[in-house]
Amino acid sequence: MDAYFNDPDFIHTYFDYSPDAEGYAARLKELESRTFDRAGLSRVIRGFMGKAGLSEEAEAHLLELEEGAPAVVGGQQAGLLTGPLYSVNKALSVVAEARRLRAELGTPVVPIFWIAGEDHDLLEINHVYAISDDRPVKRQFPVPFGAKTMASETAFDPAEMEAYIRSVFRDYGETAHTESLIGTVLDCLEGNPTFTSFFAALMARLFSEEGLLLLDAADPALRQLEAPHFENMVRNSAAIAAGVAETEERFVRDGFDRPLGSDGQDAHLFYVESGERFLLRREDGKFVNSQAGFSFSEDELAEIAHTRPELLSNNVVTRPVMQDLAIPVLTFVGGPGEIAYWSLLRPAFREMGIRMPVIIPRQSLTFISRLTASLLSETGLSEEEVLAGMAEEEKQAFIDRVSDREAAGRIARMEEQLNDGYRELSASLESRGRNVRELIEKNIAFHERQFNYLKEKIRESVLLEHETAIRRYSRLEAELLPEGGFQERKFSPFQFMNEYGPGFISDLAARMDGRPGDHHLVRL
Repeated sequence: MDAYFNDPDFIHTYFDYSPDAEGYAARLKELESRTFDRAGLSRVIRGFMGKAGLSEEAEAHLLELEEGAPAVVGGQQAGLLTGPLYSVNKALSVVAEARRLRAELGTPVVPIFWIAGEDHDLLEINHVYAISDDRPVKRQFPVPFGAKTMASETAFDPAEMEAYIRSVFRDYGETAHTESLIGTVLDCLEGNPTFTSFFAALMARLFSEEGLLLLDAADPALRQLEAPHFENMVRNSAAIAAGVAETEERFVRDGFDRPLGSDGQDAHLFYVESGERFLLRREDGKFVNSQAGFSFSEDELAEIAHTRPELLSNNVVTRPVMQDLAIPVLTFVGGPGEIAYWSLLRPAFREMGIRMPVIIPRQSLTFISRLTASLLSETGLSEEEVLAGMAEEEKQAFIDRVSDREAAGRIARMEEQLNDGYRELSASLESRGRNVRELIEKNIAFHERQFNYLKEKIRESVLLEHETAIRRYSRLEAELLPEGGFQERKFSPFQFMNEYGPGFISDLAARMDGRPGDHHLVRL
């Protein structure tokens, strides 16, 4: 990200357009030269969002999309209660960027959120974190062991989900907003028994005033729209894989990590059977998954793409390309990890006859609750210091300050005197030919354990005496830097909506006016 922000050569080497006025103008010109099935795309979005209800703002954006508007796009896999905050932060960034470009370019620009419903790692999305006993606790919704079905096709028991939702809100604690929020969530649960449909209903409700458009990458209706592009991806698979692998080698030589671990035999496509995805590789002119027993010639797979596109699915390399072929993407909004692997994808776009959109980093948000603000005041720490990891340091320093040093000193002197006595005894006995060193060492070890036990008990009594003060530091870290990572990677927005109220997302969206990559501290 340092290279992205500060090294023009990095942008020119790995991307097609710079994130500036010149880059946006050039990208708009490219989009105008391409053909999109805008009516079909609008029909797919309307069909997918229809169950959740299209707001007036979303309808207006669909009309603009049909009439030629480009889009700002970001995406994420489905998650329970929208998943971690970064999903909502990404959607907020998409909305804010579309609004900014609409004003700066003087042309309609619509926000679209691309749900990666084809992802099958259910253990990544089946949980919510809440704070309990001053630490983040993971609350998991049970999924079948070893299940690898796509999130869009994985159903759950609505009654079990309702019980789970109520348990999470119990962790959040009762406020004036709790019952209303539970009602909203349960309304979105009704008629949406899969991870993706439930997620989409929540996102549509939360972003109704912003007119955020939602698209499921695994939607069978979208697959029909993508059929010719899948066919071309099959035909160009070898060239795409070679180009991406070569670019990744250059990326490593330039001093960066290896985001994909790609090689020239990757097919970068999945075959789907009974809702489960099987990654294909190219071997001896075939597209295969040896473990599952699948093998297709290029012509066979191209025919499947043409006639049964719902049986194919994109991976991390071909999904961005497919997204760009189906949607007139002006700008893609991604997190740092996404931008790392997008850096490798220019050859894949070029093989499909298109260029990459303008790539920008999403904005980030860290929320300062009233409790957090109070704890910051009591400890004297700033938000920035906690985010830099200083809460733990300050906690240990506080414990050192209040520890019983007199008792510790006395115990240390007792240990030293005892060890001196044992050494004198050992020397005296050995001088008379009595070898009791092993016995004395056992005695010393026994007393050492007793001294350690005594020291631990004294330490526990000190901690208990100052428990309230010490817990302030633990709670601060749990709130702002849970388990050493940013808040947005752990907590659901509903934790903060429970304190702030149902207008949380709309109020945030109205105030989001930063630049790409900004990190905001938001006081509630």
